[in-house]
Amino acid sequence: MKSGTEGATTGGMADRLDHVSVATRKIAAMVPLIRDVLGARYLMGATEAAQGFRWAQFQFPGGGVVELLEPVGSEGFLQDFLRDRGEGLHHVTLRVRDIEARTRELENLGWRPVKPNFDNPTWKEVFLHPRETHGVLIQLAESDLPYSREIEYYQQLDLEELMASS
Repeated sequence: MKSGTEGATTGGMADRLDHVSVATRKIAAMVPLIRDVLGARYLMGATEAAQGFRWAQFQFPGGGVVELLEPVGSEGFLQDFLRDRGEGLHHVTLRVRDIEARTRELENLGWRPVKPNFDNPTWKEVFLHPRETHGVLIQLAESDLPYSREIEYYQQLDLEELMASS
């Protein structure tokens, strides 16, 4: 059983909201709305072929970030998600410090973090399953890089090329 806040980090474990992620069949189909109508600028993105998806993040003038996901290939978690649920909200990402300690803390509080991946110092992650979080997949993440270097690192996706190929 999940306990309240006994033993939790003072002030909570999340430092900030990092981004909200939207599953799409094609990133290019959402860019006109996100960039041209709503006013976000392309921030960074990459293709994660081994995991079967591509992502692009867009930042709004006030600082909020929306991430668009699209499947790459015919299989993978995103193909499954789109088949089962259709396009829409996929996950909310919160930044934490010392993600391994935060994961243990969650477990001690009765939560069951899933799919921990702490191997890549640029992006370490763990999830809280929607069954435990009122229907929302929550991703906790940490990077060893300062945010500006992280953005540089993930300048792997040429958005204009992606738009032209769609």
